[in-house]
Amino acid sequence: MALNNLLNPVMHRVERPRMFARELRFALLFLLAFFLLQYGYSASRGTAFEHLVIDVATVRPSAAMINLIAPKEQAQATGHRIVSPLGGLSILNGCEGTESIFLLLAAIVAFSAPWKHKLRGALLGTVFIYLLNQGRIVSLYFAAHYNRHWFDLLHGTIAPTLIIVLGCVFFLWWASRDAAVGNEPAYPA
Repeated sequence: MALNNLLNPVMHRVERPRMFARELRFALLFLLAFFLLQYGYSASRGTAFEHLVIDVATVRPSAAMINLIAPKEQAQATGHRIVSPLGGLSILNGCEGTESIFLLLAAIVAFSAPWKHKLRGALLGTVFIYLLNQGRIVSLYFAAHYNRHWFDLLHGTIAPTLIIVLGCVFFLWWASRDAAVGNEPAYPA
């Protein structure tokens, strides 16, 4: 015990540079992955891929959810807009939730974990953020038509912050699952 106490400060000094190197590696990989994802998506502006992401994968399901919740709204997906007798809501580049998905994907790619675990996290995380964003759009539609003050709060502050925080919680949950998986023996007993 006494020898352990004497060696502890020495071991701590040896571990600190390794920890810093791991953290730096994570930060650099995270920034690189996020930049590449953002750059790649930005390059798709005006293409069929952007149309697929915004009009087909974002607007159409949102309009369907609105009608499921409140059929009297008669919401219709028209290109990048959700329109109804009460008015419309435009879903533009940046409203489709890709930045939040890219943040989560960049963190997963940068994290030191087996690729199989990263792939599961990326798929599950993408679906999670996508569903959160769909809920955000539906909430914004109702707020825009029934309480403009709430629309401004939801659009500018509450919803984006909530999605980022929940994305961080997902990442922490996913990363802790990696630690749990990593503690299992490589070969079953």
